[in-house]
Amino acid sequence: MKRKLVLSACLVVITLSSFGYYVFSHSDYPEVAIVGEWREVSWVYDRNNLDEKVKQEIGSDERVDIANHLVIHEFENWTFRKDYSIKLHERSGKEHFAKWRLKDRGRILTLLNDDETVEVYSVESLKKNELVLHFDTDVHARGIVKITLKKIK
Repeated sequence: MKRKLVLSACLVVITLSSFGYYVFSHSDYPEVAIVGEWREVSWVYDRNNLDEKVKQEIGSDERVDIANHLVIHEFENWTFRKDYSIKLHERSGKEHFAKWRLKDRGRILTLLNDDETVEVYSVESLKKNELVLHFDTDVHARGIVKITLKKIK
C-alpha cells in the first residue's frame, strides 16, 4: 500500500513537471514576442476620463498636439531589436533610435530617448501579429489614446 502511494505521488510530480516544462518552453516571453518590425495602423481615443468608449480616429494635426512631448508621433514603423534598442522610422526616411524595456511582466513599455526623456506606455495587448499600446493624455480631456501596430516581420 505504501509503495503504491509513493509511486502515485512520483507519477503526479513527473506529470506536473512535464506539463509545466511544456507550457513554459512553448510560450513566448514578452521580450521575445515584441522583437521585430511593427507598422502603426491606427491612433484612436479608446476611453475618456469617464470610462466611456469613444473610439474616435485621431487626425494628424491632433496627433501632433497629443504627442508634442513624445518622439513617437512622427514615426510609423517601430523596429524592436534584441539588444533592447528601438529604431523608429519616419515616412520621409528619417530615423530615431532609443532604448526600450518591458516592465511589470510585459505590461509597461518604456522608451528611453537620447536626451534622457522617458516615454511610458501601457501594453494592452501583445499578440503574434498585433501590439496595442495605451497612453494617457489630457489634451481636450479625452483621456486614453490607443495605438495599434501590426507586425511586418
